[in-house]
Amino acid sequence: MTLLFYDDRPVFGGHEAMTLLGLEALLAEPGLRVHFIACEENTTLIKKLGELAARFPGLTLEETDERATRFEAIRHFFCRGRIADLSATIRRLEPDALVSVQGGIEPSSLGILAARKAGVRAISYLAMPHSYQTMGAKLGRLLDWGAPTLIERPDAFITSCDALATHLQERGAKGPVEVVLPGIDTERYVPADRDACRRDLGLPTGVPLFACVGRIEFRQKQQDRLVRAVARPLLSECHLVIAGEGPDSETLDRLIESRKVGDRVRRMPWADTAKLYPAADALVIPSRYEGVPLVMLEALACGTPVLGADRDGMHDILPDDFHLDAGSSAAVASALREWLDRGRPGPPEELCERVRRGMSIPGFQKAFREAVLDLAPGT
Repeated sequence: MTLLFYDDRPVFGGHEAMTLLGLEALLAEPGLRVHFIACEENTTLIKKLGELAARFPGLTLEETDERATRFEAIRHFFCRGRIADLSATIRRLEPDALVSVQGGIEPSSLGILAARKAGVRAISYLAMPHSYQTMGAKLGRLLDWGAPTLIERPDAFITSCDALATHLQERGAKGPVEVVLPGIDTERYVPADRDACRRDLGLPTGVPLFACVGRIEFRQKQQDRLVRAVARPLLSECHLVIAGEGPDSETLDRLIESRKVGDRVRRMPWADTAKLYPAADALVIPSRYEGVPLVMLEALACGTPVLGADRDGMHDILPDDFHLDAGSSAAVASALREWLDRGRPGPPEELCERVRRGMSIPGFQKAFREAVLDLAPGT
């Protein structure tokens, strides 16, 4: 069997990291060959694919100058030649199925349309099927114009939680949808002594400390609302660590300064999160939308409480009393205050054990391999 993977995103993210892990499991399958077409601008992905190809001769790599943009649905309508060109490449490679690596419904949708044109089964590995209006895009209504058609085109889907599978079907997905929970390094993310971790990271002891880990992007992650929440008198004794970088990093620094909370809000690079999670009283995820956040699973594996917006994978996995309303900074502040006043309860041990046992990297790899082979023709 020959599979073709397609990814025209120019940046490397968690979805690409999961794809590489799943790819490794597929390449261990006897007689299976994989050809991967990747965006030439995604140098991290290309490097990692090269390293994987050195270990598995069944993997071949091809670079493309195609690059996903925010207007892919409109480009597909006006630039039909792109679809025809990729379709010709697919016919040349003669795969049994194409797996398109899609962070959202538009990135790598070119692969889906070209595979259908070439008569090849198209499988979407989709992280976040949300509409642009849900994601708060300024041109959301326009950007969503072609999305229903794109959602209808794949022959099958792989996504990361039941809530997203339901959302896909509500938005018009026609083919079967298989759920594969992501996996984390459960040997790295383990419980540790809180005060020792704080000392190692230079963080204060004896105070309530929240952590927020992820790409600094207000439209999705809403770190600005979290900073404004911690700046409120309601949480005046609390400290916050924000780990990560992103397009809104400088704006975040200015917000911290303007709110005069620099003594209680610390920024740090996405460094040793295996120590940051146990150091925190809780990880806070105030996102507008998510798939299944890996940071949530990593924190739970460490035994750290997670307070997350009642969305998507957080809705599926977190107990109701660990959900928060992220609709405003006041709502976030009230939710954090309420959790503190309840005595800072920890996550249910059975939930932490479920993450450690069922959401490991080997568990993800096995489930991903089975899902792809189940959805591909002739298996």
